[in-house]
Amino acid sequence: MENIKINIDPDGLKAKITITARNDTFPAKEKILRALSRAGVKYGIDQTKLEEIVRNKEPVYDSVIAKGRLPVKGKPASLKWNIPLTPQAELQNGTSENKRIDFKQSLLFYTVKANQVIVTKIPAQKGQDGVKVTGEVISSLGDDITLPAGKNTKVSEDGLSLISAIDGSAYYRNRQVNVDKILHIKGDVNYGTGNIKFAGPVVIEGDVRSGFRVEAKDSIMIGGNVEAAHIYSQQGDITIKYGVVGKKRAKILAGSNLYCGYIQDATVGVRGDIRVYHYIINCSVSAGGRIIVKGEEGQIRGGTLTSEKGIEAASVGSNRNIYTELKILNHGQNSSQKKLWELSRLRADLTLRHSTLEKRFKFLELLQKEVSDLSDEKLAEIEFLNKELKRLKNRLMQLDDEEILLQKETARERMLKEIVIEENLYPNVHIEINGLGFHADELLSGVKIFRFKDEIIIESLKEISDREYDVFVPDR
Repeated sequence: MENIKINIDPDGLKAKITITARNDTFPAKEKILRALSRAGVKYGIDQTKLEEIVRNKEPVYDSVIAKGRLPVKGKPASLKWNIPLTPQAELQNGTSENKRIDFKQSLLFYTVKANQVIVTKIPAQKGQDGVKVTGEVISSLGDDITLPAGKNTKVSEDGLSLISAIDGSAYYRNRQVNVDKILHIKGDVNYGTGNIKFAGPVVIEGDVRSGFRVEAKDSIMIGGNVEAAHIYSQQGDITIKYGVVGKKRAKILAGSNLYCGYIQDATVGVRGDIRVYHYIINCSVSAGGRIIVKGEEGQIRGGTLTSEKGIEAASVGSNRNIYTELKILNHGQNSSQKKLWELSRLRADLTLRHSTLEKRFKFLELLQKEVSDLSDEKLAEIEFLNKELKRLKNRLMQLDDEEILLQKETARERMLKEIVIEENLYPNVHIEINGLGFHADELLSGVKIFRFKDEIIIESLKEISDREYDVFVPDR
C-alpha cells in the first residue's frame, strides 16, 4: 500500500489519489479499490478515471478519483406575524449611524393577552441532500431562524410559536419582541387625565398639553406634540412623534435617549443620545451622548447645545447671524478614563498586599535559616507566600500592559469627540471643545471641528484629493 496514498479534502467533497509506481509494479484495480475503501471513500468514485489510471500504469499525483455531491438547500424557515408588529415597522432607535427616524410610523405597541401567539415559525424545508465521498449525508435543510423572544414572552414546547407571558403591550425593538405592562393613554394628556406618573412605560397617542407633567420609570412614547409641559423618563427613552413647542417652559429629561421631530423653546437633558429629524431652535440642550440633527432640515439655530460625545447637523446658525453655542464638555469620565482609575486603585491594593506578604516571607526565610526544624504550619505558610508573591507579581505586570492599552483608548476617545456640520456654519456661532473655543465670523461649508492638544482644528469634509479640501487652525 505504500505506493498508494489517498487524501480526502477537509470538506469531504473530493478524494485525491497519488500512485508513485509504474509499469510492472503498478497496483491492480482491486488493490486501488481496497486502498480507497480503507481510506473511507465509499461514494462518487470515478470509474472511468480509475480504468484510465490502471490502463496507463503511470504515476499520478493528487488526481481527483472521487467526488461528493453538494446539497441543494431547501426553503429557509420564516416567521409569520400574528399581530401587526413586523421588524420592518421597528422604530429606528439609533442603533446605526446611517438610520433615519421615521416619525410617520405608528407607535409600534400592540395590546396582547397572556398566552396569545405573537409569532409563528414556519419550519425550514429539506431540499436535495448532498453526500461526501465518505458516504456521509450533507443535510439540505434550509437555514433556521430564531424566534425573537424578549421580555415577558415564552417559546412553545414545539419551538414554533412565540407566546405572550402576560397581558400587556407588545413591541419590537433590537430584534426582539417584548411585552410590557404599560400605561396607554388613548388621547391627550390634559385636564381629563391630569399629570401622569407610572412605574413602567407610558404610551400617549395624542399631545401633552401645556402645564402637565408625564413621569415614567421606563420609556415614554408620545404620538403627537409636546407643548409647555414636563416629560421625564427615569431610565428609558423618550420618543415624540412630531415635536416640542415649548414656549420657553417645556422641560424634557430622559435617562437614556431622546428621539423627536423638532424642538423649539425648550430645556432638554438626556444621559444618552439626542436625534432630531427637523430642527432645534432656541433651546438649552445637554446630552451625555451625541446630538444629531439630520433630516429634511437638520438645523440648529439659537440657544446652547452641550454634548459629551459630539454634535452633528446639516447647518448651524442662520443667515441673520443669530447667536448659537455648541459645546463638547466632559461632565464625567469616559469609559477608558474610568477603567484607568479603577486599574490605578487595583494596582495600589495589589502593591500594598505584595509589600506586606514580602516582608512576612523574608522574616520566615530568616527564621528558617536560624531554626533547623520549623513547624509544618510555618513551612506551609512559606510555600503559600512564595506562590502568592509570584501570582501578585504576574498580575502587576498584566496591569502594566492593560494601562498602556487604556491610555491609547483614552486618547482615541478624545479624538472622536467632534462637531460635524455637513452644509453651512453661519457667522456668530461659538464653538467650544473642553474649554477651548473659537467664534465663527464667516460662513463655512461642510466642516468637521475637533480639538487636537491645545488647538481647535477645522477640517473640510471633502476628500483630501479634492481641490477645495482644507484644514486649518482658526483664530481664537
